[in-house]
Amino acid sequence: MDRHPDRVQPPEGVERVDGIDRLGELLGWSDFAVIAAPHTPETARLFDARTLALLRHTSYLINVGRGAIVVLDDLVAALRAGRLAGVALDVYEVEPLPADHPLWDYSNVILTPHTAGYSTVIAARHLATLVENVGRFTRGETLLNIVDKTLWF
Repeated sequence: MDRHPDRVQPPEGVERVDGIDRLGELLGWSDFAVIAAPHTPETARLFDARTLALLRHTSYLINVGRGAIVVLDDLVAALRAGRLAGVALDVYEVEPLPADHPLWDYSNVILTPHTAGYSTVIAARHLATLVENVGRFTRGETLLNIVDKTLWF
């Protein structure tokens, strides 16, 4: 999914790219729903009870985006009712996830401490971007990775 699917050329191996208006259809046939979206007014609490109910009971939900996108109480209710095969979360509404949170009790849930973006090369990538942007700034060029505050990312 993309907020502007008409501007995206699907990469090799990707059948198509759809917009948010097709979310329900996509969730209805997906084996895995991977959330890698930013937290914006459009995505806040997007995966609530209604949206989670669109997933099949054999589906897995993975969130490596932002915690505010998934309503954890609704997610626990879906797990309790057996409406999901499993869940993997790297981000939460409140971080760190409290030790007494019910998600810790499920054997079909993987919880990680907001580390999905870390790798052995991340520091080098950050440094390279910083160095590149300092050069661009001194040359009066457009910087990389500018945040558009109207989009929230």
